[in-house]
Amino acid sequence: MNSTLRTIALCLLVVLAACKRFPNPFEGERVLARAGKDALRLMDLEAVLPTGITGADSVKWVENYVDRWVRDNLKLQEAMLIFGDDAADEELVRAYRNSLITRRLEQHLIEKMAGDSLYSEKDLHDYYNEHRGDFVLDRSIVKGRVVAFPTAYRQKTRLKQLFASWRGDEADEVLAMAQKGAFTLREVNDWTEYSQFLALLPTRRNASYDDLLTRSGVQEMTDGGTTYWFVIAEKRTAGETTPYEMVSEIVRQSVATRRRAEIVKASEDSIYRAALLEKRAVINL
Repeated sequence: MNSTLRTIALCLLVVLAACKRFPNPFEGERVLARAGKDALRLMDLEAVLPTGITGADSVKWVENYVDRWVRDNLKLQEAMLIFGDDAADEELVRAYRNSLITRRLEQHLIEKMAGDSLYSEKDLHDYYNEHRGDFVLDRSIVKGRVVAFPTAYRQKTRLKQLFASWRGDEADEVLAMAQKGAFTLREVNDWTEYSQFLALLPTRRNASYDDLLTRSGVQEMTDGGTTYWFVIAEKRTAGETTPYEMVSEIVRQSVATRRRAEIVKASEDSIYRAALLEKRAVINL
């Protein structure tokens, strides 16, 4: 048994013991969980632990596997209790166990054929570009920046020049000016709903500010003795494609699911063809 699995399992044992998640899960050496008379041992995990998985991901995988194992076995035992042990029910039990074994085989095939990764970054971006119609915004989003300062501030001309250009040195100088003058500077570098961006400004309730999205450069609002300058650096409006970074996790899951299905299908076809060729399978129709 490798040390990673042992460490994960021991940590999990402590967690499960504290939570008392399973009835009497540690009766006997190296037992992770029990479901009736069935026991899940550390050695059982060694054969199914995915390669390359480490750290918190490993612990989470083990927790999920143990939970699923208990649920599956309790469901099987409940079926046996309700339906008895006649031939028809044995067929159901065998089919259920076969499904578990088949699922394990599929996972093995996926790990064997996929190697270190199911997909590349190119695969993700290709999927995103092919399915742009699935990622359509229903509201406007923006990136930008806002600075609020006393209207009587003496260095407004210099501040506006720096705030408009916003390169590395200029941005640092604006930050220094804001710190020295004790006024507010907000950078919105992640895609944010337009309504949330407007909340940084002295806007009026129920008023429309959609026209601001069509303008460029430094824009201005005032509120009493405070001036607000703001720049909408990037924008996407309702009906446009959602930026990749906002849907990257959905894309990742979709590509992984498709890739797993492709690997399983290709493996099934290969096993099928080899069996027919070697006469280990015969079809008489």
